[in-house]
Amino acid sequence: MFTALDRLAAARTAPLTHRVTTTYADGATRTHDTRSAATAEVFAVGERRKIGRDLISRNADLTAGPVVRVVSVEIAEIA
Repeated sequence: MFTALDRLAAARTAPLTHRVTTTYADGATRTHDTRSAATAEVFAVGERRKIGRDLISRNADLTAGPVVRVVSVEIAEIA
């Protein structure tokens, strides 16, 4: 019988199959890797809601950084 910890360990070792790339107006990009197409789509939906909005970027110490604007969100399969 599998315990919850066994299931979590199995999920963490599953291969990363899809990458969500968010592109900002200044040319910067951010990527997020997922383990399924469905998970990538769920993450991308949240990122697409930010397209065209002025957002405050956070610095590493969580202080307010520059204002950024999301221009596109793409999902790609990791080869």
